[in-house]
Amino acid sequence: MPDIERFEDVQAFFGQHVTDAMRELRVETAAETQGYLVDLLSDFSISTRTPMLGESLAGLLQKAMDAKGPDRLSRLRDLGDVALFICGFFPDSFDRRGLSRTYVVGMGGRAYLVVGQATRSQGRQAEVFVELGGRFHDMARVLDEVRERTAMCTTGQIVRLYERWYRSGSPTLAARLRRRGVHPARGPSRGSN
Repeated sequence: MPDIERFEDVQAFFGQHVTDAMRELRVETAAETQGYLVDLLSDFSISTRTPMLGESLAGLLQKAMDAKGPDRLSRLRDLGDVALFICGFFPDSFDRRGLSRTYVVGMGGRAYLVVGQATRSQGRQAEVFVELGGRFHDMARVLDEVRERTAMCTTGQIVRLYERWYRSGSPTLAARLRRRGVHPARGPSRGSN
C-alpha cells in the first residue's frame, strides 16, 4: 500500500496537479484560467460550496433566473462551477442523475459565457469566464485528469475506466489504464470469427 502524501497547502497541491494534467493533455490556457481551475478545486475540497453539488443543475439555473443583478451572475457562476466539477470529478454520475454529458457541458458553458459577457468591463476576469465557457469540454478533461491522478482507484472505477476506453478508444484513457497496470487491447470485432 502506497504512503499517503501530506500537503499543508491545498492550493499548491491542486496547482501542481492542474499543471501536470494540462501538460499531459496538451491543453493551454491563460494563466488566470488555470488559476481559476486551481481555486475551483480548492474551494470544493474544503469549503461550504460542496452542498451545491447535491442540487440539480435545473434547480441552480432556476435560482439564477429568479435572482437580480450581481446575485444572478454569482448564481450563474455557481452553475458553471458545479457543472464543470461534475464533468471532471463525477463523469460516471450522469446516468444516475438522468443527464447526458452534452447537456451538462452545454449548461455549464453557457452559464460561464453569460457571466463573461456581462462582466466584459472587468477585463481579465471576464476573459476567464469566456475561456471557461468556450472551452468547457477541455477544462472538464483537465479536471477529469486531476481526479484520476489524485483519487485512490477502486476495482469498480478501473472497470468503468476500461468501459469508457472501450467505447471511445481514447488514447488518454488507455494511458490511464496502463498507469493502473491494465494494458488495454481491442479484441476481434463482433461478427468476425
